[in-house]
Amino acid sequence: MQDNSNEQPLHLDFKIWQQNLQKSSSAWEHMLRSLNPKKYDLACIQEPFLNAVGLANASNLRRFWDVIYPTNHHSNPERSQTILLVNKKLSKNNWHIIPLDTPNITAIKIHGDFGKVRIYNIYNACDHSRTL
Repeated sequence: MQDNSNEQPLHLDFKIWQQNLQKSSSAWEHMLRSLNPKKYDLACIQEPFLNAVGLANASNLRRFWDVIYPTNHHSNPERSQTILLVNKKLSKNNWHIIPLDTPNITAIKIHGDFGKVRIYNIYNACDHSRTL
């Protein structure tokens, strides 16, 4: 009989945090304090707080999370309305950005013990339906 006590169990669940921050710096700071990297694999953020140069930042953000902006974030004059935070515990070999030409959607393909999934983080303004 083999001793398998040192083997890691399969990680079959995938936990996602979703929140609209309404571009608020205080909501951003509260989210970062609450977003536990030991519990969540991904965060889908709509209307993120972005600094003066259009980036999401905090002193500990990149320690635990890879920030994914819309494909054309740096070249599009429109403000990006979505970002994804991918937990660094997920191997970069297991996820890939899905390129989309809109500031309102970020998307990734992820695979792991839980299976394969595509996740689309969509911001749809209430005054129009151009995103969809």
